Amino acid sequence: MKKLSIFTAILFALTMFSCTEDSDAPLVIPTYDNTYILTFETGKTSLEHLDTAYVYTPDVYTSLNGDALSMHNFNDKLYLVNQSGPNFITQLNEETLQEERVVATSEMDNPSNLLMYSEDKGVVVGSSGSGRRKKYLLAHVDMNTGISEAIDDISEDMLPSNSALLLDNNNVLIADGNELKAMDILSKEISVLQEFSETISGIVRDADDVIWIATEKRTEKASFVKLNADYSIAETVTVEDESVNLYKNSILIMSENSYNAYWSESNSGKIYRFNTSTKTLEEFCTPLFDGVMLTTLVKEHPLTKKVYVLGLEDYFDTEKSVLSIYNEDNSLFKTIKEVGNSPIDIFFSDKAYITQ
Repeated sequence: MKKLSIFTAILFALTMFSCTEDSDAPLVIPTYDNTYILTFETGKTSLEHLDTAYVYTPDVYTSLNGDALSMHNFNDKLYLVNQSGPNFITQLNEETLQEERVVATSEMDNPSNLLMYSEDKGVVVGSSGSGRRKKYLLAHVDMNTGISEAIDDISEDMLPSNSALLLDNNNVLIADGNELKAMDILSKEISVLQEFSETISGIVRDADDVIWIATEKRTEKASFVKLNADYSIAETVTVEDESVNLYKNSILIMSENSYNAYWSESNSGKIYRFNTSTKTLEEFCTPLFDGVMLTTLVKEHPLTKKVYVLGLEDYFDTEKSVLSIYNEDNSLFKTIKEVGNSPIDIFFSDKAYITQ
C-alpha cells in the first residue's frame, strides 16, 4: 500500500505540473497492457503474447533466427538476441513488432544478454566452450557494423545473466567474476570499482535509484551490498539463511521501480525475495508445487507487482511450457500452460500493440 501511495502521489504531481505548463497536454499513464514471451528454439524465434485479461496469442512475431536467449528494451525499441544467425540482434518497433534493423555479423561466439546505451551502441555477453570449460565474454555492439571481438579488459568469468550489466549515467556497470567494473560509454575505458571475496551474482537498482550488488555463498555467506553514488560501499546485508546460495545461475532480477529482488535457488528451485527497503529476505514460493519443474525466469510486473515464474512442466518436453503468476502476498494467482516452446524471457510493454 505504501508503494501504491507513492506511485499515486507521483502521478498527482505530474498531473498538476502538466496542467500548469500546458492544460491541453494529456497525461499518459503507462498501463503495461502487453506481455511478450520469448521462446528459445533452434531455427526459429517466436514472441508469444498475453493481454491484460491473460488471453494467450502465439507467434505474434516469428523469424528464422535460432537460439534466441534474451530481450532488451531501449528508447521504445525491442531488441532480440540470438546465439545463431542469420541475424544475431534484431531491432523491432515496440508497437508493431516490425523489424527495423538487424546485426548480421558477429566476431564473438554465441551472443546472449544485451545492453544498449544509445540508439546504435551497446555491449553484449557471449560465450565459448561448453560444460565446465564454458567461458563468458563481453563485446561491443554497433547496430550499423556488428558485434566486435571480446573486450580485452573483461575476464572470461563474466556473469551471463540479465543482471550482469547495468547502465548508470555514463557508465555501464559490469559483473566480471568477483569484480565490479565500469565502462565509460564515451571513452570506452574500463575501471575496477570494487572487488568482492565472492563471485557477483547480479547488479540491480531499486526504486530509490540505489544500486545493489549480490554475491554468492561459497566460502562466505551470500550478501547484498548497497553502493553509494560514487560506487563506494554503503552497507552490506549478509544472508544468514544457510539454504540461500545466490549462485550466479540464480537468474536474479529486479524490475523497474521496485524494491524487491527475486531469484530462483538452483539447488532447491525455490523462489526467494529480498526487499532493499526493509533489508529483509523471505522464501517467496516453490514453483514445483504449482507445476513448474524447471524455472527459466522470474520477473515482477512493473505495475501490478504480480510475479511471473516462467518454465517447463517436464525437463524432457520443451513444448510443455508453463507460466505461474503469483500475487505480491505469495499466493498463486493464475497458471497458464503451453506458452510457447522453451520460453526463456519476458518483456512487459507499456506501448500499444498494433497488429499489422
